[in-house]
Amino acid sequence: MLKQADAIVVGAGGLGAACAYYLAKQNGLRVALLDQHGIGSQTSPRAAGMVSCLRKSEVMITLIRDACEKIEHFTEETG
Repeated sequence: MLKQADAIVVGAGGLGAACAYYLAKQNGLRVALLDQHGIGSQTSPRAAGMVSCLRKSEVMITLIRDACEKIEHFTEETG
């Protein structure tokens, strides 16, 4: 277990777990991922609700498309 972390992600649902993974992988940060449940076993309506933002702006459309592409390749990338 880490005694020090560069970043702490609270919530290990799909969004939190992915954030922790990419912070560690791309930025080389020591990341603590905290949740009372198992990793990826829960998701909040707030995280799932990001999909409803899809049509609100070009920035959100781009972010959602990038997220979908990452999801499609996440298993092969992480093993």
